[in-house]
Amino acid sequence: MSLHYALGVATAVFCGVCMQSGILLQKKAVNDMAPEDRVQRFLKTLLRDRRWLAGLGLEYGIGTCAFMVAQALIGPALVPGLMAAGLVVLAVGSVRLIGESLDFSEVVGIVLLIAGIVLLGLSELEISVDVVRERLGDPGTATRVAVLTVSLFVLWAATHLQAMRLSRRKGIVMAFSNGFPFAISNFWISPLLAVGAVVLAGDGSWGQTGLFVLASVILVSCNVLGIRQTNEAFKWAQASNVIPVQQLSVQVTPVFFYFYVYALEPPRAASGVLIVAGAALVVVAAFLLGRRQAEVEQIH
Repeated sequence: MSLHYALGVATAVFCGVCMQSGILLQKKAVNDMAPEDRVQRFLKTLLRDRRWLAGLGLEYGIGTCAFMVAQALIGPALVPGLMAAGLVVLAVGSVRLIGESLDFSEVVGIVLLIAGIVLLGLSELEISVDVVRERLGDPGTATRVAVLTVSLFVLWAATHLQAMRLSRRKGIVMAFSNGFPFAISNFWISPLLAVGAVVLAGDGSWGQTGLFVLASVILVSCNVLGIRQTNEAFKWAQASNVIPVQQLSVQVTPVFFYFYVYALEPPRAASGVLIVAGAALVVVAAFLLGRRQAEVEQIH
């Protein structure tokens, strides 16, 4: 394992810790909001809350910088799974808010999460920006990018509309829906990084410039709408349930990035098994860490 690869893994884990810490701060701000503000001035009240703004900055400021560095170092196949390390922070942070200890299932979840992250790290399925830049010039790759992106957008819209119709489990279905914009964002950051330096230096072709603009629009819109939908889900479900459910699509899609979109060969025979097993452990751990039934929404 090279120093370059190890640094990418460490940065992805740090990114997950920052993002989940930021989510906890945002959740606390939503919990403390007056009932009438939740209905009449939800977003306006949040924008005036220093804790919510601090959480937003930690998640989308420091976390985003670390995310981009990790993506540049090891690519989109591994970063989402490694970022799941932040779920440990989410579990422990929720426990501290509630004032209880971790139960057995949550301890098992933490152990499985660590095991999953180790397996993901051992898979070594990195996708360098040079490979992304080269593959994007192939018409077949461009077609597969379009197919995957449109499919994720359709699934996002369909599940969000279904969540809006529900009276029970609204928050959980909305959380599942909210995984899709972040999955799309995780994918499109690599094309942005691949052509960004060339375009910003003024040496990009029309195709590369168009791709850069498209990737920028997709990333901004998906993250803005994702933030909004996540905070909407917080109104109906606790953070330790919302975030794990989001992990379903976030953890499954990277396998398609590597093997379907970029059609890459794994560095060794066991790599494919390791990334699938690692992602599966992360998903199981996410649900075990999200089983806490205490009413976090009642904390003041």
